[in-house]
Amino acid sequence: MTEVYHIIDGAGTFVTGGEMVEPTPSPSDGNTVKVLVGRVLRNLDPRGYSRRVGPGDVIVIPPGVAHWFSAVERDMNYLVVRVDAQHVLPAGYVNPAITRSTAR
Repeated sequence: MTEVYHIIDGAGTFVTGGEMVEPTPSPSDGNTVKVLVGRVLRNLDPRGYSRRVGPGDVIVIPPGVAHWFSAVERDMNYLVVRVDAQHVLPAGYVNPAITRSTAR
């Protein structure tokens, strides 16, 4: 999925790119794929393009681009928007946290 990160508070180093080293997919029937982040590959090569990020920064990650925080200088608050263009999530999906908060 395309991911958009908006850094609200804190600072750190964000890495994009690099190569997958023996990539292992997350189980397609698990909540990580179906609910949280879509299809995920693990085992990243630490090489890539690093940049310091902080409040106000917006990062757009296209599908299939390796990315991670390699360092966190200060506790970070950030908003992540995942664009489900390939319809990985089930039709009509609502995050349980939203359902709980509106049911009160």
